[in-house]
Amino acid sequence: MLYGYHGVRDQEKKDGQYFIFNICVYIGDTGLQESDDLEDTISYSEIISRVREINETRRCDLLETLCRVIAGAIMDMSGLAEKVDVRIEKPDPPIDEKLGSVGVEYSSSRMGGYDGIKNGDTVFLSIGSNTGDRKANIEKALESLERDPRIQAVKISSYYETAPMYVEDQPDFYNIAVMLKTGLDPFSLLGLIKGIEHDMGRKAGQKRYGPRPIDIDILYYGKRTIKSDILEIPHPLISKRKFVLMPLSEIAPDIEIEGMDIKSYLDKKNFTEKVKKV
Repeated sequence: MLYGYHGVRDQEKKDGQYFIFNICVYIGDTGLQESDDLEDTISYSEIISRVREINETRRCDLLETLCRVIAGAIMDMSGLAEKVDVRIEKPDPPIDEKLGSVGVEYSSSRMGGYDGIKNGDTVFLSIGSNTGDRKANIEKALESLERDPRIQAVKISSYYETAPMYVEDQPDFYNIAVMLKTGLDPFSLLGLIKGIEHDMGRKAGQKRYGPRPIDIDILYYGKRTIKSDILEIPHPLISKRKFVLMPLSEIAPDIEIEGMDIKSYLDKKNFTEKVKKV
């Protein structure tokens, strides 16, 4: 049990609370049956120290993000780790229902293949960048997504250079749309995405709609409808964003917006902002 400052609410980040960490590391066939030396395995005391360090230096909105960061850090500690399961529980969750605890579990694996993709959901993402090497940033985000064995990209649109919205005094963006299959549930996928954004330099507290190295939005998740404090699906601003609609129309022309196919919707609305295929 460690004290941390994670959660969506400002009070959680200010006052903090205790979290229960349960971690299981699966070690491959390393010849341990012939050795009793610590050097031939992974030191659990080093794992505990790494978990403590991450918990003390990170303030995550989502426990899914914290789980992913910890699992990745443990995998990076040693090539002996074939699979890592991380479960984090809040013993006293700030919700109306009287529950003893709530928790999230995340698994990371080096093993190829994942049957959950075959029967997984079809998800559409919008990915954008307007600082540094925009194309390289987007490619790195895609690589990070596909590194998870439960995600497989199916279609990727062309790159589009787009004018910024809301805050106009900033560089133009590169944007793409992605269709993927995943065995992750929506909130676990969101946690993975937030972790990727953080790792690529997007920090909490930055100006909303301002310049950013990477921005990943979940547009659709199968036929699900979700409304929560941290996730709304379908994304509520799809119909207002040409920089989302143009790449999306390239890979999913049959999607309907306000009762018409996406290309007809684009023709009807006649958006004026710049969206140019690169």
